[in-house]
Amino acid sequence: MKSTTCRVVRLDPSGFTRPCVLGADHDGDHEDARGERWEPPATTLARLRERWEHAYRIVWTGSLWMATAYSPYVAWRTEVEPTPEQLEARLYRNAHPRAPGRAGREG
Repeated sequence: MKSTTCRVVRLDPSGFTRPCVLGADHDGDHEDARGERWEPPATTLARLRERWEHAYRIVWTGSLWMATAYSPYVAWRTEVEPTPEQLEARLYRNAHPRAPGRAGREG
């Protein structure tokens, strides 16, 4: 039997899975049973890659968000977080000199 709900899942900040409860054919953002909405992972990935392209390679594993620094001289080469918001906060906190909005950024 075919599922009538979207069933795309995300991890919340605590690491719990939250499946989308909208119809399988919905467009745009996903929504969980608590009413929290999130954009499609491909949209988030494109946005993060554009923002951090000079300093990190960003990937989405299907459940976790990862960033690997191009520079071997940063304190933490790889960051892994359950949400894109947490990943980006971690990248800003690390204060990579080529981070968006930082003085050392090229391009």
